Amino acid sequence: MAVDRCACHNVTFARLLDLHRSEGLDFNALCERTDCATGCTACEPYIRLTLETGVVDHPILDRDAADAILARSREPHRRTG
Repeated sequence: MAVDRCACHNVTFARLLDLHRSEGLDFNALCERTDCATGCTACEPYIRLTLETGVVDHPILDRDAADAILARSREPHRRTG
């Protein structure tokens, strides 16, 4: 089974990658635009991995793999408000 979207907001990683490439949106701007990573936040490591690699279908990550992806990021996204 592949993970290919933010489940809370039903936005595909392909759509996020397109916005990143076409409009230059970074992780935080993508979250603001689409609300991704603002619900359960489980998609955050997958979104960050998509932005790093350009891959939009990911295997389910174990906790160590997800933590490693988040650690590579400058600062994990935090929901505000």
